[in-house]
Amino acid sequence: MKKILLKISTVALALITLGCSSDDNVIDIVGANLSTDLPFLRITSQTGRSLNLFDTDSKYTVNFEYQEVENTSAMEKFERVDFSINFIDNFEDGVDNSKAAVAIGSMDKSDFSALSQFGMPIGSFDYTFGEALTALGLSVAQVNGGDQFQLNWELFLTDGSSINSSDVSGNISAVGGYYSAPYQSRASMVCLFDAPDFFVGDYQVEQLTGSDPFFGSETFGTQVVTLTASGPTQRKFNFLYYPGIFDSDYSFTMNFVCDRISMVGAINTGGLGCGGGNIGQTTGETPTFFDQNLVDDDEIILNISDFDGDGGCDTGSYQITVRLTKI
Repeated sequence: MKKILLKISTVALALITLGCSSDDNVIDIVGANLSTDLPFLRITSQTGRSLNLFDTDSKYTVNFEYQEVENTSAMEKFERVDFSINFIDNFEDGVDNSKAAVAIGSMDKSDFSALSQFGMPIGSFDYTFGEALTALGLSVAQVNGGDQFQLNWELFLTDGSSINSSDVSGNISAVGGYYSAPYQSRASMVCLFDAPDFFVGDYQVEQLTGSDPFFGSETFGTQVVTLTASGPTQRKFNFLYYPGIFDSDYSFTMNFVCDRISMVGAINTGGLGCGGGNIGQTTGETPTFFDQNLVDDDEIILNISDFDGDGGCDTGSYQITVRLTKI
């Protein structure tokens, strides 16, 4: 099996280490002595990695740059790129609707008609939620929030060889740097809604059940917090963890994933644990649902896994319930 290997100069490596990137974009840096044993197809940007369950026209797009010879438009070894898509059912309802990969399209030389700022061929590929459903033989009813579609691609060369996700590793397969060529990418299903005032404002927090494993106290206690919209389907608030004992500064993030809420809590400043990281919170074992009509935000009871992770305290996680009441 062929492996892609990189030869990177010390200067180029320093530039990559110091560069900045986001989740959807990679750094556009070309090192002075960059070379590869084989051509490679890198991701330059992606959009639509969150597909809207309410819109079959919602689209995922990935933009590529092809490199065969450094800083040139040569495509002498290029034959085509074939794409396939598979479905990953992450919804725990006792039914597994996961689907193996099926073909969903291809790109040839004519799809790389433009050149990048580095003089190398660029092109893009996209699919809609509806096209993914048709290719895989799925219905909208079989898809839930948090499920994923994985797009896979394979680069075919004129000598009959090919390169796919099993042929790359390390810096080549990692998303987020110049050498971003994983040959696969996932888009997750979400339910986008436009309700900027929903679950926003001041709320009283009351812990209803559960106590910590050390002091027998309530780790959330009773306090007033302010919920803010940090995205169309995300709400955050800061709170004091172990109020009256440690008063640790924590943030709590709620993601509205279609009919339920996923959660994560993490410390903002300082540290709180037993020498093995910080104590955190995640989504509870019992789902937390919310009003699908986006009207009733007066009260919600969150089911939370506290001490997840447990900060090296060897307690494991435990379940608590916390009520938020709008003031």
